[in-house]
Amino acid sequence: MQQVSIERRQEQHPIQFHDRRKQNRGKPLQDSTGYGSEASQPDLSIRENPQSFNPETSLSPNQLKNASQARQYEREAFKIPVCLKIEKKEISGYTHDISPAGLLIFSSISLVPGVPMNLQFSFGDVCYLNISGQVVYCLPFRDEISNKYVIGIKFAAIREWEQKILTSAVQELKQNATTQEKSLLSIQVSTDSVAIELADFSIGATRTLEEITDRPQQSSIHASKIIGWGSFLPSNEITNQDISAMVSANGYKNVGEVVEALTGIKSRRYADPKLYPSDLAAMAAKNALKNAGMDPRDLDVIVYCGIATDFDEPATANVVQEKIGADNAYVFDLRNACNGFITGIDTLDAMIAAGRGENGIVVTGELISPYIDWEPKTKKDFKVNIFSYTIGDAGGAAVMTKVCPGDERGIRARWFSSEGEYWRLALAGTLEGANAYNKFFRSQGSELEKTSIEYMPRGFEEITKMLKWDIADIDAVIPHQIPASIYENVYHKALGIPYEKLVWTFPDYGNLATASMPVAICEAINTERVKSGDKILLAGGAAGFTTGFMGLIF
Repeated sequence: MQQVSIERRQEQHPIQFHDRRKQNRGKPLQDSTGYGSEASQPDLSIRENPQSFNPETSLSPNQLKNASQARQYEREAFKIPVCLKIEKKEISGYTHDISPAGLLIFSSISLVPGVPMNLQFSFGDVCYLNISGQVVYCLPFRDEISNKYVIGIKFAAIREWEQKILTSAVQELKQNATTQEKSLLSIQVSTDSVAIELADFSIGATRTLEEITDRPQQSSIHASKIIGWGSFLPSNEITNQDISAMVSANGYKNVGEVVEALTGIKSRRYADPKLYPSDLAAMAAKNALKNAGMDPRDLDVIVYCGIATDFDEPATANVVQEKIGADNAYVFDLRNACNGFITGIDTLDAMIAAGRGENGIVVTGELISPYIDWEPKTKKDFKVNIFSYTIGDAGGAAVMTKVCPGDERGIRARWFSSEGEYWRLALAGTLEGANAYNKFFRSQGSELEKTSIEYMPRGFEEITKMLKWDIADIDAVIPHQIPASIYENVYHKALGIPYEKLVWTFPDYGNLATASMPVAICEAINTERVKSGDKILLAGGAAGFTTGFMGLIF
């Protein structure tokens, strides 16, 4: 499976050294790992005939000493297959050892010092990790039966969360030989002169992230606060035993129990087939307005953000408007996959900040159960359908209003990013003959998890920096409700968020798409896990692939 995913990434233009993470590399390469720091400037070529290179005469005594120290620098010896990709060539090799700062590999080809590269680690089914690096030295290594080269690689500006993932993966490799056998390191080597010049520039740059002008999606205006949350859950509970009975596929039994083992889900709710998404949204909106103490006629704006809609035209927000009696509101639909709710909050906040209104509501009604295919025809169909069995139906809403001077409550910062190359990983829509409702949902779950591990930690790092909060300051994290593997690997292991601060309703209600966050927050309010004045972090990862973080004072 890992090999397939890496081949897919190669087909869709692999991540190069000049990706956006280069802005984080603000310090020059130094001899922090014990590698020699006197590496020569890259000549953009592969050293094909390095037989004349003698480490005893070509390296200074200080460099030899540093190389010796490097072997003792928190290194763990692991033999993992390596695939070096240079232009259209692929050269095999293997790792000798790995540390939080770099690694040694053996290969049949030599690389000049200074060449930048992108390293894509696949540690079995444990985790995936992309890190930029640079060749520090390359030495001949000869024995009686082979002619190999030892390549020392230093990670470029590895961040704390990346170190945590790498350290955790290394520990897993030590304890599990099977994981080690399934691991792979794919290295994309750059021989492009512009890329190398950019590498030299970014490594030598002295600007910090705070000194770089924020992009619009990273801006922060304390304009609004959320004064009322509401949710609606259908009464029809579907257990894993029900799922097993409903799935009709040759060769597959106890599907519900398998899904529970893979994801941690125990039950979900399905709405009555006679209901529409606007019905679920309207019921959640009425609860939110009641909790906010606001009359629906005082609403200036209604933003409907659900994946499910009553029809293609007009906007489902119009139907919600009529059902809740918000006669004075300007209404529209907005869609951004499972991140639609947090995007809706951001959009309404921007409208309030611009003076387009003082009061508004973000609503969603997710009636997704009709998208499920209960009769997958092939093994491939079953594989891309299995995560649809974690879907549930629900409604959610949040009432927002303009903050008053001196009010500490409200939205304090937000951070969003979009990685369009991953749009194929999860698809939903209308297709004649797809199922009884002509709806379909397809998801490559393991690939989505891999992408989440790659991009979510960066967003967390950026939003906490903007908020000037650390984990100890945050009272609760409300993630998009995701399977246990992402919950564990991304939020707990990579980000280090304690379980008691994570509000996770997935086992009870499953993936509620855009309704996940409002339902989770309502559950947290009802159980007194959050209260007025708490520092709350909303964290969303969705198909597309989009990342969204928002910090607010509750």
